[in-house]
Amino acid sequence: MAIKSNLADEIERLVRPFGRGLAKLGFTPNVITTLGLVLTFFAMLLVGFGRPVAAGWMLVAGGLMDTFDGAVARAKGSSTPFGGFYDSVSDRISDGLILAGTLYWLQKTPRLFVLAAAALVTAQVTSYIRARAEAIDLSCSIGVMERAERAILLMFGLIFHRWILEPVLWILAVGGVLTVVQRIHHVWCQIDRDISPELLALTAGDRRWNGAFLSAARTFYGKQNFDANYEAHTGEPPTISGATT
Repeated sequence: MAIKSNLADEIERLVRPFGRGLAKLGFTPNVITTLGLVLTFFAMLLVGFGRPVAAGWMLVAGGLMDTFDGAVARAKGSSTPFGGFYDSVSDRISDGLILAGTLYWLQKTPRLFVLAAAALVTAQVTSYIRARAEAIDLSCSIGVMERAERAILLMFGLIFHRWILEPVLWILAVGGVLTVVQRIHHVWCQIDRDISPELLALTAGDRRWNGAFLSAARTFYGKQNFDANYEAHTGEPPTISGATT
């Protein structure tokens, strides 16, 4: 899905006017971030006290603040390392708050409670994996269930809870697990490691099945790591369908 990654330019064009307007009114990025966090806190209270529809709309307002803070920073030309750090930390807190409130609301419904718990755990682990990867200079902003997707699904799940809450929780839980696996594998692919000569031999050659092995191995081991091992083994870069990659 990766809404933020795939639609970054479109989102930027939509929020730019709001960012300029808020900047002219004197709002700073950190104030907007804090406002989003406060709105999410009230959303947590609302869902915890059994008012999921109101909580969903409050979460929509908080999500808009989370979108606008970057636009304000760009409009004011005031992006700072602390601002990025504060925004990231507030996102983690917001995730925990709204899912914790949802857990409290669903405590008497075991199946939904377990799904919400899985969504909470995987959301936090997803963010932790990215932080740890970036700490060792690796990229890790991938996954079927990133924060934007989680937030949008939860907004709809709360507002229309009578009809779609359980399917949304299933998507959040299963998608969260898949994203954790995706990110762990993505980091693993970026770390240099030896690949067995037997496997490399299966990928070398001109037969159709050699190409299938080559494509699968590059996907599994990561292109950069696999290609380096392949070239060291064969003396030439890998070729797929007659084109050097």
